[in-house]
Amino acid sequence: MKLDKENTRQIIKILVIAIVLFIALLNIQVVWGGIKYFLDIISPFIWGLAIAFVLNIFMTIYENKIFISRKNKNNSKRVTQKNNKKTNNLKRTASIILSIITIMAVITIILILIIPQFFEVIKNLISNIPNFLEDTKNFAIDITKRIPEVNNFIQSIQINTDTIKTSLMDISKNVLDITITQASNLVSTIFNFIIAVVFAVYILANKEGLKVQAKKFIYARMDKDKADYILKVSRLARDSFRSFLTGQAKEAIILGSLCALGMFVLGIPYAGPIGALTAITAFVPIVGAFISGFIGAVLIVAVDPIKAIIFLIFIIVLQQVEGNLIYPHVVGKNIGLPSIWVLVAITIGGSLFGIMGMIVGLPVVSIIYAIVSENTNKKLKEKNLENEY
Repeated sequence: MKLDKENTRQIIKILVIAIVLFIALLNIQVVWGGIKYFLDIISPFIWGLAIAFVLNIFMTIYENKIFISRKNKNNSKRVTQKNNKKTNNLKRTASIILSIITIMAVITIILILIIPQFFEVIKNLISNIPNFLEDTKNFAIDITKRIPEVNNFIQSIQINTDTIKTSLMDISKNVLDITITQASNLVSTIFNFIIAVVFAVYILANKEGLKVQAKKFIYARMDKDKADYILKVSRLARDSFRSFLTGQAKEAIILGSLCALGMFVLGIPYAGPIGALTAITAFVPIVGAFISGFIGAVLIVAVDPIKAIIFLIFIIVLQQVEGNLIYPHVVGKNIGLPSIWVLVAITIGGSLFGIMGMIVGLPVVSIIYAIVSENTNKKLKEKNLENEY
């Protein structure tokens, strides 16, 4: 290789990058602390992008399905460019407002349906735990009659109902006090959330202009082929995440409805609240059913231990149906990913980054799958082997 000016520049660039990476590895804790600090600073804008992405789904529906322009309805009526722009701005503003109202309404309805019922459940739990402990003691005495030492020890246990109730009330009060204390420290979080929402609204209001600016920036700094490829991957990422959210919402509704219906048929208490909780936790892929199952079992066991066991068996069966049938077919089909790769994405994502890895892993793997599949088909076509496999 000749050491001309261009090659020398490339070698220097590689050496500088290698030195920087080496120094970063030697000071990994400092670097990681700096990255976390930087992410904390820009977190409102990251959340703003996420909020804008979700709101855009609803906004697009309102714009295209409800606020249909007069020009589309009657081509004979021509409007000036100024009036058309004004109409589009009004349509965009109304769509954004309705999108925010829609999401807030859904969240409010869920909270109204769940929170009062859970307060009632906790109240019943506190009332029933002493009786449950007494029944458990009597059951243990009956089955240990042939073991005098154990039987005598169990009989010597004193269960003070008033003390237990007082302790549970104190625990509940302490939890409430901690919650209030933490809530009082959420001023910065609320402020960041407001910034995120404002940023999201700004993005949605100017999304066409921002899209043009982004294209100009990319095409001005890259070759046309590379720029086209980046935009193609960006569109693929947008479609994958949108399909993932849609599929996840479908899956949550299906799973929550099946859980509530199954509990109602089996005569298990708290079918409504636990079904709603299952729908919410279903947004955590695969393990969401286990989370709701554990909480549900704790709530049911104080009322009827036998029903709690039945519920655990039911939720395990439901989780298997969800993990092997519902989730891969509903969500996987929505994002164009075969069932086996859905399970791979969830497993690897969860192992590396926990719950967030499970949620983000699916659309990311779907993007990689689509890119690799397209590249593979292109290579086969170049070799005239596209019809061989």
